[in-house]
Amino acid sequence: MKYIRDDHQIFVSLQPGDDVIASLTEVAEKETLRSGLILGIGAVRDVVLGYYDREKQDYHRRSFSGSFELLGLTGNISFPDDRLFIHVHVTLSGKDFKVIGGHLFEGVISAIGEFIILPGGLKISRKPNPEIKLAMWHF
Repeated sequence: MKYIRDDHQIFVSLQPGDDVIASLTEVAEKETLRSGLILGIGAVRDVVLGYYDREKQDYHRRSFSGSFELLGLTGNISFPDDRLFIHVHVTLSGKDFKVIGGHLFEGVISAIGEFIILPGGLKISRKPNPEIKLAMWHF
């Protein structure tokens, strides 16, 4: 993993074998970010995606093996329980050009990963919403 920061953004380059969530977390911790927006593209493998089932109030997780184009990653940085949390959703496509997507729980870079983090100035907390059983931004 390599990254560089200017006055307004952080550019992150991930290499084959880098874990997406762990790497983005590492950058955010090193840069002591309090919040932020994350965008990215690239190629990933060994992904675990989630879909939140509101009726069951839990995530349905599904693993996908093989390599996928990372068509888009969008997410944010916040703090549930005062620990940094990277919350990202992805859209992926495979050899068949079919698109899949969801909450990214796990993913490893298979070719390249290019990400931009736009840091925020405010520390954004997350607190549980008892109605839907998810931690949401708390202002």
